Amino acid sequence: MRKTTTILVGTLALSSLILTGCGKSSDGANTTSGNETNLTQNAEASATTDFGSSLKLGSDVTISFATPVSFKPTVFASNFQQGWHANKVEVTITNNGKSPLETSSIAFASKSGENVCTDILDGDNGINGAPTSALAAGATEKFVLGVGCNAKAGAPLEITATIGTDVVAVKGTLS
Repeated sequence: MRKTTTILVGTLALSSLILTGCGKSSDGANTTSGNETNLTQNAEASATTDFGSSLKLGSDVTISFATPVSFKPTVFASNFQQGWHANKVEVTITNNGKSPLETSSIAFASKSGENVCTDILDGDNGINGAPTSALAAGATEKFVLGVGCNAKAGAPLEITATIGTDVVAVKGTLS
């Protein structure tokens, strides 16, 4: 009995030493507490276009944003708050390059005046978010972005897309 108790106490002591040792170092941990919205929301646009127009970025990518259309999010829509105004925008991306375009690295942000808008996902309305797979050379992909803004129809709408080093700003109004 004494041998079993000694082994149990030793095991518990060793376990507590291991666990307390785990919390003493933050090497490799993400300890940045800064605001990184400069990567999307505050990024300076390197190119601008209007809704309904296409824009060629260098020789590799062409992007277009259709005119925003108002929609009513379903009860299953994510990120939508009652009282907000919802719009959906069809986005078309064409990869004119010779290698695949990693679409998961494209970042989208939207705002209405000084108000930041929120991405809405609503599968019942065909809004499933941006693609996440590589777009083959020469291929085109269409998808629908949903945005919810604390604003009224007719208020300004700006969507930015960060594609590599290019930041595209599309300006218009909420419908």
